[in-house]
Amino acid sequence: MRRFVSWNVNGIRACVRKGFVDWLPGAHADVIGLQETRCEHEDLPEMLHRLPAFRHARWVSARSRRGYSGVAILSRKAPQWVESELGDERYDREGRYLLARFDDVLLANVYFPKGSGTQRDNSRVPYKLAFTEHVFEVLRRKRRKHGLPVILMGDLNVAPHPIDLARPRGNETTSGFLPEERALLARCVGRSWVDTYRALYPDGVKYSWWSNRLGVRERNIGWRIDHVLVTADLAPRVRDAFVWDHVRGSDHCPVGIDLDDAPR
Repeated sequence: MRRFVSWNVNGIRACVRKGFVDWLPGAHADVIGLQETRCEHEDLPEMLHRLPAFRHARWVSARSRRGYSGVAILSRKAPQWVESELGDERYDREGRYLLARFDDVLLANVYFPKGSGTQRDNSRVPYKLAFTEHVFEVLRRKRRKHGLPVILMGDLNVAPHPIDLARPRGNETTSGFLPEERALLARCVGRSWVDTYRALYPDGVKYSWWSNRLGVRERNIGWRIDHVLVTADLAPRVRDAFVWDHVRGSDHCPVGIDLDDAPR
């Protein structure tokens, strides 16, 4: 069995100061995908370069501006290969994508954009929708090319259903729960992908992100916007899916899956 964990750390340097390295051993993860690392490679804390269990790491930062976006994959075993380009400069300049092959699966670690602009005006929704369509199309082509199932994990920045946020009625005009965002995600997922947590826990109420406003996390007024999706052919091998809402260190919490090994 292998464990894949995803975490939007909202700044890896801040998360390290809040105990990220101490958290790692207890996670018992084989592969960890990080989003919103917000750090250039040369500015990473030294301790991240000498993690005893995670000797293999790939960090990607945004080319558009420093301290923005960024993703990483940490793994116990070396992947066969890693790619960091979606093939469109509009998206690649923001450092939101990593694709790696780990034996019999492809792993995509993706930080999907927020739809809200700097004025919280939903001005980035068109970009977010275009990015989402492009990612799913790229992964469709990669799956066909390599003949392997795919895990897509990361901060998708969408709560798919009313059960996935504490206050759905009050957020119908908020990016992350807009009808067009949810409809596009549903169409992209279709029959080809499975939302692992919702498939295993259809009535489960777990959130992966909370506002930093005082008392919001303590009262569990959150959103489930961090997801692990798998292609339908991989779904029978998902033993468990989890949302570790007890883990602090970011305004998001880790999510992940336990995956059975392929039958020999």
